[in-house]
Amino acid sequence: MDSGAMPLDSLGFHGWHGENGLGDIRLACHQQRFQSMLLTGVVWMKKILVGAAILAAVIVAAPAGAQQASSSSITYGISGGLVLPTGDIGNTNGAGFNIQGHAGFRPASMPFGLRGDLGLWTTPGKTITPISGGSSTSYPGVTWFTANANAVLNFESQKDATFVPYVIGGAGIYNGSEGIGTKFGLNAGGGVTFKLSGFDAFAEARFHNIFTDGNASRLIPVSFGVNFRP
Repeated sequence: MDSGAMPLDSLGFHGWHGENGLGDIRLACHQQRFQSMLLTGVVWMKKILVGAAILAAVIVAAPAGAQQASSSSITYGISGGLVLPTGDIGNTNGAGFNIQGHAGFRPASMPFGLRGDLGLWTTPGKTITPISGGSSTSYPGVTWFTANANAVLNFESQKDATFVPYVIGGAGIYNGSEGIGTKFGLNAGGGVTFKLSGFDAFAEARFHNIFTDGNASRLIPVSFGVNFRP
């Protein structure tokens, strides 16, 4: 591995080595890895959708005063967009995509609420070629499966406002491929909700700090989605 490249061990990667110089073997390995990630992603997408439905049911049933809550207090939805690696992991992995399922509860006439998220993120690996020449170093892509519990504070200027900014933050668990394993993490961010007839559209950006071995992995999902009010 080139001395200027970022060691994967510092990011929590284990059991992987750089380019071996055999182009055909490297291509076959990349194809096999992509196929494996794709199949894994399909399986986990099904789990995420099922989990989001279960999470919504739990949130609906949990509050003791649910009988008195308005129907608009419960939301469930889905979002997708980019995920941007930063810091050390940004040196070895590029921008990927995220897709997430959500379920939330907001007490009637209150500015705060709770939201649970289940997500699938991908960050493709980079190939780094030294400026001085020599062999390139290829890094593997990472697939993340995430589960977060969050508090949400809405800044609603008036009742039934159409445009509602909010801040969000919480904690969760993150399972990364390539030997990273399951780690704890924290997140914080903000967004804006556009209330429409029967559902809400929203845009959101959050910073996630994942406590991986060595240096923490930091990623920023930028998402666009919809929440439905049953």
